[in-house]
Amino acid sequence: MQPGPEFAVLITRPAGKADNLLAGLDEQGILYSYQPLITTQQVALKSRDLQHLQQAELIIFVSVSAVTCLEQQIDLTRLQQPLLAVGATTASALQRSCGRPVQAPLDQRSEGILALPELQQVQQRQIVIVRGNGGRELIKQALLARGAHVSYVQSYKRVPLPLDGQRLSDQWRQQQIQCIVVTSNEILSLLVQSLPASAQPWLQQRQWIMVSPRMAETAVALGIPASNITLAANANDQALLQTIGQLRRKFHERAQSSAE
Repeated sequence: MQPGPEFAVLITRPAGKADNLLAGLDEQGILYSYQPLITTQQVALKSRDLQHLQQAELIIFVSVSAVTCLEQQIDLTRLQQPLLAVGATTASALQRSCGRPVQAPLDQRSEGILALPELQQVQQRQIVIVRGNGGRELIKQALLARGAHVSYVQSYKRVPLPLDGQRLSDQWRQQQIQCIVVTSNEILSLLVQSLPASAQPWLQQRQWIMVSPRMAETAVALGIPASNITLAANANDQALLQTIGQLRRKFHERAQSSAE
């Protein structure tokens, strides 16, 4: 009897941000293909940005790139305000740069940071969000609704990588990719747009792991069936690995029952 396909997963995290996840997949013996769709580039700070940082009463960093691209331009040890990070990895990078503890929620989504005690009573407070070109608008809108004054400081920008959609589509079919992991709406949209029309039915038939209900809504609007979408409890590596492991077990159980 011909052996069935092994469970293989496609990881689409940005360049340089997937190392821990890929190491976890290696450790568990899970087959994967890694294809980043975007990379990051530093953006020069403007005088207005420096003013915002000086006047801020609290600063939120949304990603490791937000930290690394800011620390290449200013000394983060000079920031005396309370610092918050969206996620443990960003918090670790920020702590190394500023030399003091940084608060971060377990839930790496925008909802997680908005639930922190530090952001409940923020009326009239000056808050700065350090981010890339767009994203995390929910944090700003929620803080404005709570009466805060919110400014963005852009320390980097996300840049789509040039991709050959037809070649990638052929490659992923050959690798028998069963599951695709996407961690942002931007990556999801880029992936769907990059592949040719002939590959769309194949994309729609994959299992997908996403990290927020908003992403699932975007995916359904792009033609991916809701039944093929699984939400990870979080966007961190551990939660993604756990969800990938669960889907892998289900895949093998289905394959086994089909063979019997």
